[in-house]
Amino acid sequence: MTKKIISICVIVSILSSIVSYVFFENMFNSSLSSENERLTGVIEKLNQENMNLTRRLDDAENLIKPNLVTSLGWYLHKSSDPVNNSRNTLTIYGSVQNTGVTTALNCSLIIKLYNNSTLLQTSEIHIGDIQSSIRSMYQIYPPKVIQCSSADSVTRIEVTPKWS
Repeated sequence: MTKKIISICVIVSILSSIVSYVFFENMFNSSLSSENERLTGVIEKLNQENMNLTRRLDDAENLIKPNLVTSLGWYLHKSSDPVNNSRNTLTIYGSVQNTGVTTALNCSLIIKLYNNSTLLQTSEIHIGDIQSSIRSMYQIYPPKVIQCSSADSVTRIEVTPKWS
């Protein structure tokens, strides 16, 4: 009988250890899972805040950088133009303004002439430095004239400001 009691005590002791281990293991895992979810939420909020701050920093930097804005017009004089000196030319007029805070250096206008998707000609008009629009604006006056031997074939014109 003593052996049975001892056997039962040993079995109960082993079983209680196993039950305790399983109970505490489940409780620990549940606690870790809950903490993991909480930390994941914190990380998501921090990542969102980081994105917002990065966007705001980029916006602030863009306000400081030079930024050229054009108000341009142009007229393409084809080979049949009634004024002999204007034939096969492109006349560009208007203004270029720097909306940024710092001076735009080495400014120019890149003019690309196309026939549908085929590039026919690329020209550049050098303007120089343009201060912030708070202080000045560059007027293209008198208008700039570019020679264009393929004026009759031009279907599209792109004018892009460039600066450093």
